[in-house]
Amino acid sequence: MTETTYKIKQIPEDFFVKEISNLIPKERGRYLYFILRKKNRNTLDVVKEIANILHLKDKDIGFAGSKDKNALTEQVCSILGISKEKLLNLKIKGAEFKILGYGDNPISLGDLEGNYFEIIIRNIDTVQAEEIKYIENYFDEQRFGSNNAEIGKFLIHKQFPEAVKLIDDPIMNEYLQQKPQDMIGALKKIPPRMLRMYINAYQSYLWNETLKEYLLKKGKVKKESSYSLGSFVLVQDPSACKDVDIPIIGFSYLEIAAKSEVKQILDSIMQRENLEASDFVIKQIPELTLEGEMRKAVVPVKEFVIKRIENDELNSNKKKIVVSFTLGKGSYATMVIRSIFG
Repeated sequence: MTETTYKIKQIPEDFFVKEISNLIPKERGRYLYFILRKKNRNTLDVVKEIANILHLKDKDIGFAGSKDKNALTEQVCSILGISKEKLLNLKIKGAEFKILGYGDNPISLGDLEGNYFEIIIRNIDTVQAEEIKYIENYFDEQRFGSNNAEIGKFLIHKQFPEAVKLIDDPIMNEYLQQKPQDMIGALKKIPPRMLRMYINAYQSYLWNETLKEYLLKKGKVKKESSYSLGSFVLVQDPSACKDVDIPIIGFSYLEIAAKSEVKQILDSIMQRENLEASDFVIKQIPELTLEGEMRKAVVPVKEFVIKRIENDELNSNKKKIVVSFTLGKGSYATMVIRSIFG
């Protein structure tokens, strides 16, 4: 497929995501497990609303990964100390709940096998179908949002006033009205996993830059695809890099980078960003200290199917296609679409 003016997510139903869970519910346990089905809502926003209504802390509601806002999504969540009747009686805009059972442990980030996607791609003139077997494992646009990576960079560099200026949080802002000089106290009013999201966004940007530089050196470039923080390099044969692991930079950078074939690229990016491994230790807010980990440069796309090709009712004289596939956890379906179209 060569058309580059395609459209996705024109309506939420165009982008369906269903979590492939590794959960085994039981009949009893401290935690209630349920499926959160949502439309046009961020996972974190829904979790925060549930917590507020039920007078819980955000951390009492667990989930394996944040799902797209502009989509129809299903994911497994856990909640502490709430009956199924109370949960099912909640009225949350754009959200529905289905009870799965109980268990003794909360659901945490990464507690899933992967995700199943069904995506409608619109506004296409011609369709030349091809199977996608591997994709470059970039973090795509959804990871970054508005200013997320920039906020993360400020936090890593301990530039807390600059970070606060870019964060719009009502509880934090109310605190600052009482104590306008206490930036650390203000940041601590934000749930830790929200603050970690900013750090993760910056780490993801660094990782994207590392993969891009690696592919420019090792691969035959097929196309480049732009996003808000730069561009992705896509290569002719991504499967050639399927055994390559690239570090997500954290405080253990020196240890993991020493074993990586991209160490020279990492060192260059660290220098460009004026970073040291110790910067990822944030003593003022210890919950934000992140070690780093390895991430596959390239991942397989499984069960890729072009389900149908039809006239596009939202764009006259155009076609739409419906594709479905599964990806492992942490990989982005939009990278499959970019691989097809650019």
